[in-house]
Amino acid sequence: MSQFEAVKFSYYGISQFEIEVIYSTLQWAFGIVDEQKLQLEENDYVSMIEIDFPVPFGESFFQKLSMERWHKIKGLMKEMKKRRGQKKGVKAFISFCGVEPGEMKPRLIFSFMNKNNRHFEMAIEKIEYLVDVIPLQLQMFQHTGNTIEEILYIYDETNFRWNPSMTKSSDGSEYYYVQKTKEWVQKL
Repeated sequence: MSQFEAVKFSYYGISQFEIEVIYSTLQWAFGIVDEQKLQLEENDYVSMIEIDFPVPFGESFFQKLSMERWHKIKGLMKEMKKRRGQKKGVKAFISFCGVEPGEMKPRLIFSFMNKNNRHFEMAIEKIEYLVDVIPLQLQMFQHTGNTIEEILYIYDETNFRWNPSMTKSSDGSEYYYVQKTKEWVQKL
């Protein structure tokens, strides 16, 4: 496995036990883990976790990591959120280098910024069910002639589902998804 295939694990404000559980789980599946302890970025969150997987989001990711290890990471993140509370809790980002099938190459980012414990848990629980949905959505999201390089998903606490939020295109333009109108609006 080359260094380019290392999983990236960045964090701040988490315990040594939490670091070891995540690190060992990732190391088992991916071999190399690029670990980086960050400085506290903002006062709204006491802890932050970012895991950047070197594989596309899809069935093969869950097969490589294994559902047992995926549940271990999910369970730890949910427990961290409970222990830290709702006011100054945990923010997390889980990203992938693309989306299966292989021809879809945008970096896919799931952002967990939910203050409510229950919504944070629901967001984590629903990720594996998006395996069939996101490739179809990406085909519909071809809003310009440019190639989408990055797409951000945010959990909608009102509708209890993951929604696309923003894309960055190959020409540097950014688009925001307006849920009410189901249209992409370019950031000016």
